Amino acid sequence: MIAALFNSADRAIAYWRENDLDIYDYILLLPGTDAVLNELIRAAFEAKLGVYIGHVIESDSARLISSLYSLYEFTDKLIIGSFDLPHGRKLRNLLISGSSTEEELINDVILGNIAKVPKR
Repeated sequence: MIAALFNSADRAIAYWRENDLDIYDYILLLPGTDAVLNELIRAAFEAKLGVYIGHVIESDSARLISSLYSLYEFTDKLIIGSFDLPHGRKLRNLLISGSSTEEELINDVILGNIAKVPKR
């Protein structure tokens, strides 16, 4: 189990470095399989970027990096675009209960920190 965890972390770090992800202001992970929700989050992310440079990572690669980030928050550039992941996130409950709309959850909770910090 520990060996698998280290192997997964090594693969995530290698992916990050190989793709030179430090050059981006924000990186959106779309680890979920709901294509419609992913597209809504992607569109909102792209609309909200403004002067910032963003990058989107989907599916297995997004889940891999998300797993590493769950262990160690190694950057403030990462945004996890999911209502359910990482495990324990319960945004879908707010949607189901009627407490929040999909748009509010995407723009205010998931993407809420974009552009609040001046570009360096």
